[in-house]
Amino acid sequence: MMQLQPRSLGYYAASHWFQGAVLLVVLALIVGGLMSALNDASERAEKQGVELTIRNIRTGMKLAMGEAMMQQREGEMAAWVGSNPVRWLGSPPGAYRGECSVEESRNLSGGEWCFERNRRQLLYRPHRPDRLHPLPPGSELQCSHLSWRVERTPESVVSAGFVGLRLEAVAPCQWVQEGR
Repeated sequence: MMQLQPRSLGYYAASHWFQGAVLLVVLALIVGGLMSALNDASERAEKQGVELTIRNIRTGMKLAMGEAMMQQREGEMAAWVGSNPVRWLGSPPGAYRGECSVEESRNLSGGEWCFERNRRQLLYRPHRPDRLHPLPPGSELQCSHLSWRVERTPESVVSAGFVGLRLEAVAPCQWVQEGR
């Protein structure tokens, strides 16, 4: 009868362990790269979503102004200054909290919108507020959110007649993405 010898770690067994370790390191690097790319794509999508929402608000505001002019109600457009611009959207943006106070606006979570009653501004807090940088660069201003306000155009202030409106960015902040 043959006796079985216990198997020892030889050259071949050690080489398999080394190959497994190299494979794990390579897989970890690939997964890390893919996660980084996914985070960048997610941030780009968030920024484009905000830009699209603001563009849609501006378009809706222009349509409302045109309708008021066609119906000869130009005088009521002056009351729109400082109003909530979400009114010109067909439906509010995702994660819109409605009107909020100054305290509530400070507690916005990432990706949330609100209209601050006191300052009459539409606010948005990005998921990564650390990507907001003050304008001009080097300024000591702290940027934690983006904000817009409905204002009169400069020409309509001088003429005191026709009221032209625009949605103006209030916070002097720029959304800077990594690697751009």
